[in-house]
Amino acid sequence: MSVIAIVHTKGGVGKTTSAIYLAAAASHAGVSVTVLDADPQGSAADWAEAAQESGSPLPFPVRPASARSLRADPESQLTIIDTPPGTAGAIDAAIEAADLVIVPTGVSPLDVRRVWPTLEVTALRPTAVLLTAVDLRTTLATEVRELLEAEDVPVIRTPVLRREALRKNYGSMPNTLHGYDDVLTEILEAIS
Repeated sequence: MSVIAIVHTKGGVGKTTSAIYLAAAASHAGVSVTVLDADPQGSAADWAEAAQESGSPLPFPVRPASARSLRADPESQLTIIDTPPGTAGAIDAAIEAADLVIVPTGVSPLDVRRVWPTLEVTALRPTAVLLTAVDLRTTLATEVRELLEAEDVPVIRTPVLRREALRKNYGSMPNTLHGYDDVLTEILEAIS
């Protein structure tokens, strides 16, 4: 059983999307997975509920969780924890429970600036940055990757490209994984 925490102190960087898509990738790969929604806004739970109501239910459970209840689901090979932004106790508990912390971040200067305080919070656990909403027509992602790697920050090789479909799939089961299957492979290699 492995636990991945999706953490960033800034909102809007793709935490919930990454949690759901990574869980979908795990499900597609035959890995039993549970998503724990530790964000009081309940975005992952809302996604699961909307998917159920639309007739395309997620093939994995999404359960609300609190700082006290964050632990590996004993019935799943993989537990993914979606956390809130900020510095909530749920973030600390998710980091403590995790085998690996993933910090999704856009490549804008504001998003990257908030990566550093997040990395300070995750310093006691293996951590890797996942670049999200990457536009390959610009050099910004390459520059951000080089900046992070120059500071010895592990960066997942596969970036998640900016795709409208990622936003449109809210409330349904992701069938096209937009690179999250490759991201999951890297993650599973890192924690095995």
